Order: sequence, then structure tokens, then C-alpha cells
Amino acid sequence: MIRTRRDAWKLPSGDKTLELYAKAVAVMQKRPITDPTSWRYQAARHEYDPAKDPLKTPGETLPSQSEQGTFWNQCQHGTWFFIPWHRGYLYYFEQIIRKIVVEQLDGPATWALPYWNYSDATNPKARCLPPAFWAGSFAGITPNPLLVSQRAPGANAGKPLGKAPSADILVCLTTPLFINGTIGIGIPKGFGGGKTGFMHGGRNDAGACEGVPHGTMHDAVGGRTGWMEFFWTAALDPIFWLHHANIDRLLEVWRKRNPSYTVPTDPAWLSGLSFDFHDASGKKASLTVDQVLDTTKPVLDYVYEDVSDPVPPGTPPSGPTGPVTSLTMDLEQVPEMIGATGAPNGISLGSGTQTVQIPLRPPTGPGLERVDRPGRRQVYLALENITARSAPIESYMVYVNLPEGASPDNHSELSAGLLPRFGIIEASRPTREHPGDGLGYSFDITRIVSLLQARRSWDAERVRVTFVPHRGESEMEVENLETTLPIRVGRISVYYI
Repeated sequence: MIRTRRDAWKLPSGDKTLELYAKAVAVMQKRPITDPTSWRYQAARHEYDPAKDPLKTPGETLPSQSEQGTFWNQCQHGTWFFIPWHRGYLYYFEQIIRKIVVEQLDGPATWALPYWNYSDATNPKARCLPPAFWAGSFAGITPNPLLVSQRAPGANAGKPLGKAPSADILVCLTTPLFINGTIGIGIPKGFGGGKTGFMHGGRNDAGACEGVPHGTMHDAVGGRTGWMEFFWTAALDPIFWLHHANIDRLLEVWRKRNPSYTVPTDPAWLSGLSFDFHDASGKKASLTVDQVLDTTKPVLDYVYEDVSDPVPPGTPPSGPTGPVTSLTMDLEQVPEMIGATGAPNGISLGSGTQTVQIPLRPPTGPGLERVDRPGRRQVYLALENITARSAPIESYMVYVNLPEGASPDNHSELSAGLLPRFGIIEASRPTREHPGDGLGYSFDITRIVSLLQARRSWDAERVRVTFVPHRGESEMEVENLETTLPIRVGRISVYYI
């Protein structure tokens, strides 16, 4: 039976999808954390930290350490497994909800998890939480099981979350690659992430979709200290699941919009790792990537209501054209660093705007323009080893050569993109997969460089990078925001490819 995941904002009047979701969530929330089908157990799959569990009770029993090691703290970030792992995670969660819907709530066997399309240009309320998630009482239940107070200012008043760049999908949907390039920070950037093994906690290899809109919308909903802001509490917020359903949907939009946008065929991705879950009956289950690539076939059996292409016609691709799934690159695709900051302790960013100047040198190798491909050289800005020790921290809009004294709001054409804060603290902790050296992001700034060259304002000997704190519209209305703690960028560099 094929089920349809529908847009939460477009459910017709009288539809029971969210009402049944709320009632099923309430059932899960009453189950003990030792029950694999309970709300807290499912959230702990993403990450669990007993010192940071806001719902723990004194003397409660947790699963054995062996069980926790197998099923908890499993979320995949900063890796090409990011989307397929979360797809499996959503599938089994949806199965648990549907079992409750059918067996306890007399609901339909066709129930499917809805998605939150915060990027819908036709919906002026797209970046607002659907009302079911902030009503004091919903589905006849008080308090509303879909409402959590630990969200960004304005979230529970129906206000827009983040700003337009938080929900931007243009870059990720026009990225021809799926796998990041061989430079660890992702040059060139792919839709899906870098080739890694098991990667919980994330590091330098996040794909374009994982950064924006995934990370940025986590930031938008969670604010600087809310549940959606941290791995260990994100899945306790019921909107988490609709957010990730939308991220899952974007993979299908990306694949459908261009026949050359294809997923890897590498066996290491398709079947190299098996991920462990529990089904709706609490029995152990596992999935490999190749089992979740086609949503219309078992085991998944679902489609999305809308996977139409939202990208305006004629929009050029972001990143290199040509063969787009191979990690093997010839000389013209190898990045050459032409400049970098040299501060031994990195660059510290805080609550104010900060500009960093980077000296550049002429390329001498791979960055040279090929005579057979004139004018096709690309330019990337890389932020490496981004670390932070504790919250609250800022996210930042990144600008290239913003005129001194100019308002960033008047120069959107010089914006390289949005640097999310989601995952920075987690990636700064040593784990069994990485030493805690932080996240890394790269931005394709070819368009900006071309624009500056056309204006005769591009300096081949230096570039200025400006970081502007990015706070949501509702956050800006709040007085006495918490003191911002610093994040550190180990190195800022410029590459030609």
C-alpha cells in the first residue's frame, strides 16, 4: 500500500492527520524510556546525554549500556549517510505512530507523516509553525502534546522563524554533485555530503542540503537554546519529524528536477553500513542505504504530495558541471588554495559584525584557467574547523567584499550564504569517529567574484570576508538576549577550481 506524505500547511479543513499525530505522540510520551517505541527512546536514537535530558526523572531505569551502544546516539551528520540514515529513522518512527493510529485511535492504515515545507514561495506563512504545534490545546488534549516551550522567540505565537536565507533551497537543489569533493570541507560541495564511514556528531563533510535548509531551520526553530538547537533534544520536539520529512522530500525533488542528478552507485554507500532500528512492535530491525532509495517500493511504500521543481527556469547550477557523482577528479577539478588566514589560534566570532581580510596569490597549478575551458574557473570560500564549547552562539550571514560602512541588507548580491550553528557544539566534542575539530563549510562564490570583476572592484591580491550575526525576525524583537559566546574558525581560505 502506497501512502502519501502531505504538506502540513495544505491539509484540507477537517483532515485528521495532525490530530491523529498529536494523539499518537501523547501515547508514546506515556511509555517508559526503556520501551523502544516510546517518545524518549526514539529521540535518544538521535542522541542522548543523561546530563542534558530535560525529561529525566529521579531513579528511572535506562536501557542497558549495550543496548544504548547499539541503538542510541546514532544520527549521521557530516556524511553521505546523512539523508539515508534519517530516512530510515523517519520510516520506523512513522510506523510506530501509524500502529497507534490504527490500533488505538481507529484511524486509517493510510496515515503518513506530513512534512513542513518552510520554503514554499506561494505560502506567506511557510516559515511559521503550523498552528497545531503552538496551540495551547489541540485534538482535545490539554496541554497540547505538539507544543514545547523550548523554541525560538515567536515560534509559539505563529511568527515567521529565521529569515528567508534560513529556508533557502536554491543552492542545494542546483548542486549537481551528490558527493562532496575530496577536500574535507567539501570542495566542490555535493547535495548529500562527503564520503565517510559511520559519522555521529558530524565534522567537515556536510552536504549542501544538510547545511541549508536543514541546519538553518533547526536554528530557526530552536533559537539559541531551544530543543531543536541540539542533537540531544532535537527529536523531543514534535516538529523535528515534519522538518526531516521535508529534508527527505528534497532528495526526491533534487533527483526529479534533473536526470543527471543521481545518487552514488558506490557499494560502500549502498550496502557498506547497516543501521539498527526497532519496528513498531519493538522488534530489532536494520536497513542499508540500497533498501531506502526508492520510496515507492517496500520497505518504504510512500510518496510525497509535491516533488515539483521550485527552481526558476534558467537558473544555472551551483558548482561544476559534467560528471557529477564521481569522486575521481581530473586536473581541472582539483582545488588550489590561493589564500588563507594565518592566525595561529583562528578567528573568534561573537555578537558583533566582524570583517577578516585574506591575502591572495596568483594560482600556479590546478587553479590556473585551462585554455580549453576559459572563463569556467570557480572560486570557493572555505571555513575550516569551526568550534564552540557551549551555547548560546550565533549563526552568521557571510559576505564577500561588503563595502565598508554599508548595510548588509542593501547588498544581498554579495552574500556567500548562511553559516548555521546547528551541530557546531556537537562536532567540537571528541568522539570515536573524530577528534572534535569542529565543522567545516564551503561556499561557491564564483558568482560574487564575477560580479565584482564586472564592477572592476575585485582585487586579485586580497579579499574581505564579513560575518554578520543572523537572528530571526522574532528574535530581533526580544530584548536582553543571552550573552553570545564565541565560536572559533580555525582558518578561512579561498580556493580556485
